[in-house]
Amino acid sequence: MTSDKGIRIIEAFQYCFNKYWSGEQTVKILGYKEPSFKLKDNFEFISLGVDRGPNYIGGDLIKFFKTVNDQEFIFSVDDFLLIREVNISLLNVLSIKFIKGGFSRLALTDQVSNKPHTVIGTLPYCKIIEMGQGAEYRKSAVWSMWSKDYFLKYFNDKMNLWEWELDTTCKDDGRHIMGTNDSYILQACHLYKQGNLKEDWYKDSESSDTMFEEDRTIVANILSL
Repeated sequence: MTSDKGIRIIEAFQYCFNKYWSGEQTVKILGYKEPSFKLKDNFEFISLGVDRGPNYIGGDLIKFFKTVNDQEFIFSVDDFLLIREVNISLLNVLSIKFIKGGFSRLALTDQVSNKPHTVIGTLPYCKIIEMGQGAEYRKSAVWSMWSKDYFLKYFNDKMNLWEWELDTTCKDDGRHIMGTNDSYILQACHLYKQGNLKEDWYKDSESSDTMFEEDRTIVANILSL
């Protein structure tokens, strides 16, 4: 998801995505005005119409996903840039568990282990955990796999992503949110907070790891930081 203000970030996003995920994996960019730069071959831009501001993102997403047949998908926003190789084998294993187990959300980053959780399974390289029903941020725009019905359940037509994340009506809703401990599907930095560039924008949003110097220079040049 991006906006007219954030569309320029997608140029950096696709650089990091194709380096650390794959240039073969299709990515659909949900935005408004077409980007002025060239998208990579595996990136497709879909316009949601006119950018009316962040308070209408909820309605725009509801309208778009009503046209989508897929019942599961991975969602992120423009300023979460990959900084390490994606663990595709772990993604494949957990995707199967996600669908067969009737989960509503799978956090792809280390976004569950520091919240109330229980261990629900083990793999040779990590524990599979479930977020507690009363935990904060059961919904988050951080990289996640979603069931479509749960992703849309708490949106309304006039709601921004920040309001959606802070909405606590999802607590104790009986839906199951999966994560991992010790090893994770991906790591990403977070560039902006409430519209302002973070001083440590190149830092992993969940750990002390940072973007490699080469990537940091390329991203900074793309975004004129």
